[in-house]
Amino acid sequence: MSSIEPTSKLGNLYSDLKRGAIDRRQFVERSSFLGIGMAAAVFMANTAQAGAQDASPAATPAGTTVDPQIPAANTENQTRGSGEELRIIQWQGPTLLNPAVATGVKDYLGGCIVLEPLMHYLPDATIAPNLVTQIPSIENGQLAEDLTSVTLTLVPDVLWSDGQPFTADDIKFTWEWIGNPDNASVNIGTFQTIASVEVLDPLTAKVTFAAPNPLWFAPFTGTSTGYVLPKHVLEVGGQDVNNAFAINPIGTGPYKVESFSANDQVIYAVNENYRHPNKPFFSKVNLKGGGDAASAARAVLQTGDYDYAWNLQVEPEILGSLVSEGGPGIV
Repeated sequence: MSSIEPTSKLGNLYSDLKRGAIDRRQFVERSSFLGIGMAAAVFMANTAQAGAQDASPAATPAGTTVDPQIPAANTENQTRGSGEELRIIQWQGPTLLNPAVATGVKDYLGGCIVLEPLMHYLPDATIAPNLVTQIPSIENGQLAEDLTSVTLTLVPDVLWSDGQPFTADDIKFTWEWIGNPDNASVNIGTFQTIASVEVLDPLTAKVTFAAPNPLWFAPFTGTSTGYVLPKHVLEVGGQDVNNAFAINPIGTGPYKVESFSANDQVIYAVNENYRHPNKPFFSKVNLKGGGDAASAARAVLQTGDYDYAWNLQVEPEILGSLVSEGGPGIV
């Protein structure tokens, strides 16, 4: 495995970890001082240590690596849409539903069951494939040894909620759209590490970075930066098109927007083109803005009007009284 030419303090840290000059804990701690999130730092540490343990890719037979998978349980005999409405209350309702122009976490949450990332972060900071067939690695040949490029292989037969095919052209278009200052994307900085995106075939895109990039996965992973945008919807361009998409996005996720009232409520219906035929379970999702965190908590803990509340930024004494007074909900 060839060494990475350090081009920044992060690059230096990554090189130190790979050659054993610092341990995993030191790497994560020092990365945090550089503003790197915990999930990204832990994933980088895992990648570096895996590479150090297997310095010769030829030593491991092709295909022996097993990617982490998105958890699944008790869904084998499930029927799509057979559940009742899921009622979620968050103390701030979404302002818009395109995460690329989000005004806060409330908007990321509003868009995350419609639009999807290529890969997901799991709770232990490993990465699981979502719209790609496997996690790129040096071992499987999809990640360059010097971290200057990555090849993304898409899951076949994925459709957007309007029935159009999801392809590698959408990957390239997302990079172009976010990189266009006129679109005012909050993720423009993350995507500026990319020098080019080449569509090799309908299911394969090669991403080349401007410099060796230990955070190669950042533009494609997670529910804040990893979303893919539909080229066939947004390529027309213009603010009117962008505005329409922001309140009624077309996605590959399990749900589509049925109705939306900004800063108040979103009702989602099942996306009948979703790639898993037995999912999603709930027939509808009702995402409601609750005014403040205490009111959102009360709507679950005491009244039972909602099934789940986000989040619990509530003073301990107020939360304690909500719990002690009794009700159907739990913390």
